[in-house]
Amino acid sequence: MKLKFNSKIGFLSKLKTHYITLTKSQLEQTFSANEKGSIYNQRYTIHINNKVNWKGGSLALGNNQAYIALSKERMKKSNCAFNDTVEVTLERDHSLYGFDVPEEFEELLRQDDHARICFESLTMGKRRAVIYLVLQIKSSDKRIEKSIFLLDNIKRASVGNITMRHILGKDLD
Repeated sequence: MKLKFNSKIGFLSKLKTHYITLTKSQLEQTFSANEKGSIYNQRYTIHINNKVNWKGGSLALGNNQAYIALSKERMKKSNCAFNDTVEVTLERDHSLYGFDVPEEFEELLRQDDHARICFESLTMGKRRAVIYLVLQIKSSDKRIEKSIFLLDNIKRASVGNITMRHILGKDLD
């Protein structure tokens, strides 16, 4: 189901980011009763002014509202500014991580059971962060290298308290 509405672009000074707002009634339209988690934290494919689209999530804002952060780059591409009203189209993203997992990374997880078990022990946010780091690399060979590096760090870290510093190889002995 697609949800279309207009939203005014706001600014969160504490986070120094622009955002669009979602009301509780809008969130209820995309949330089903059998889902786990908060109605305010959902993942979407987001379209702004039919010019820019990306996958992202909503976060609780308070006063029965949620927000979706809007980067300066996306604002520029959609030709909008602070206080402008934009047309928003949301479509729930029910994929496991919110974006496609690189095939090189998936293949390494298939080949290495220990890496897969350690990776799956991470929180969803950390798993998404690891996959995102791999996705940023253009070359297939470099994606394989990065995947091996990250998975080796995850395997070496002590299970249960793995931080992004561990994953990036900064707090390992």
